[in-house]
Amino acid sequence: MRAIFLADAHLRHPDDENYQKLLSFLDSQIGHIDGLFLLGDIFEFWIGYRHVVFSAYLPLLTRLQELVSAGCTLYYVEGNHDFNLGAFFENTLQCTVITDEAIVDWDNQKICLCHGDLINKELKGYRLLRAFWRSRPIKLLAEILPPDQVWHFGHWLSNKSGKYKSSTKRFDPAPLVRPYALTRLNSCDAFICGHFHHPARFDESLGTTIILGDCIQQSSYLELTDGQFTLKTF
Repeated sequence: MRAIFLADAHLRHPDDENYQKLLSFLDSQIGHIDGLFLLGDIFEFWIGYRHVVFSAYLPLLTRLQELVSAGCTLYYVEGNHDFNLGAFFENTLQCTVITDEAIVDWDNQKICLCHGDLINKELKGYRLLRAFWRSRPIKLLAEILPPDQVWHFGHWLSNKSGKYKSSTKRFDPAPLVRPYALTRLNSCDAFICGHFHHPARFDESLGTTIILGDCIQQSSYLELTDGQFTLKTF
């Protein structure tokens, strides 16, 4: 069996270079993979509706539909930019949606999957904000407001967040991720997360810990073929 794991594309517009590159990569995988695992922040902003999808994401959604039609099983772990995925993913794409963290049985392995934004337990303010954006009142507000207004507000919020992140130096997440992963490897064979835009692999005594890179500048992905994990680029 062959599966691919991706995270952190932060897609905005179909004409963007990283968007086009990801589409080409997915085109090359149609009919050649059994599973596709998306570990959050694939979109710069997404909130799901029952009958509406944002037009900028139609090219990617079409590729995902083609992959599923060719026999690929789709998993999506919600990130901090894409949550409340909605009916299109669950019903149209027959996607298994993971809101926080879950252990998935795949190719005779138990794999713990999460986006990674909840690993740092010291970020209490972020945790409260995260819960707020996923709350029932926000869902109801999004249903009341016109989708165009929600779209523009979401990108305004992402731009503000992006300016903060660009002024914050990236760090090596290994000292944060590895201890967290070890608490999960007691009950699974591998732990995989995204969020940190820093591809790395650690073969621990209990199992394998993998941090995915991004699909913005790194074009990074993880391949699992016949039980073997390999970090690659496209």
